[in-house]
Amino acid sequence: MKNNLRFDTNGKFKIVQFTDIHEGPSRDKSINLMNKILDYEKPNMVILSGDIIDGKCQTAEDVKKAINHIAEPMENRNVPWCIVFGNHDDEHNMMTKEEMMNLYMSFEHNLSQVGYKTFDRIGNYNLIVESSKDKTPKFNIYMMDSGKYAPGIIGGYDWIKLTQIWWYKKTAIKLKKKYKRLIPALMFFHIPLKKFKKAWKTGLVNGERLEDESCAKINLCLFNKIVKIGDVKGIFVGHDHFNNYCAALDGVKLGYAGYTGYGGYGDDKIPRGARVFLINEENPADFKTWTRREFDTELKK
Repeated sequence: MKNNLRFDTNGKFKIVQFTDIHEGPSRDKSINLMNKILDYEKPNMVILSGDIIDGKCQTAEDVKKAINHIAEPMENRNVPWCIVFGNHDDEHNMMTKEEMMNLYMSFEHNLSQVGYKTFDRIGNYNLIVESSKDKTPKFNIYMMDSGKYAPGIIGGYDWIKLTQIWWYKKTAIKLKKKYKRLIPALMFFHIPLKKFKKAWKTGLVNGERLEDESCAKINLCLFNKIVKIGDVKGIFVGHDHFNNYCAALDGVKLGYAGYTGYGGYGDDKIPRGARVFLINEENPADFKTWTRREFDTELKK
């Protein structure tokens, strides 16, 4: 039985979000950066938000090697971790997403789940963070598969399906009914929503936007449903490597983690890194978040 997530004895819960690592069968310096960030931030949990590996893997054995590399930083530190898939994770065509998910789940500290499956999506699930004092749920983490590419006639990137929105609504309502209150939550997936474009223009922004948002052309109103239900306080993604901003729209924070890896597209003038979240048990809806980058002086000590 894997350990439950819980706030620490100080009533804090810290998450590090790595994204777009693009690891292959040859171990690269992305893993070293992950090690440095984990040693400095000392999180309670790690989330990998897609494009963890990519098409550099030429065999199933290559896929296993890449995933083993990815697991090392968390497994070596006994840190719980989980994943969602991005648009590049299975383009090697050597293993299915379900086979890869089962491989991730085989690691001692991995909390990923096959979860709700619909269309080509796998790994729609949620994880509860319990109180530091007992098993009372204090916080919730939604993980969703945002897909890959839209059909040719539409073009661009895929979108969160209506069945996934139904799953989110059903899960949120079930939790509220069971615990007689909303459980504050964060939601993670890979490809940004169209609402990110609007959020950037609000002016309530921290961070940089150094490329256009590569979002789906179709919007099936996941964001509107989130605002109506009221439990999700932030939506965080990867995908666009050169964006690391966090904006506020209709009471929800919409943010990027930038990019962690050296295996995908990049620019040495735009530092790689991670996004960090600090949640307080006394007021979990009001979380703090910041980025940690490879050139930060803290990582050079």
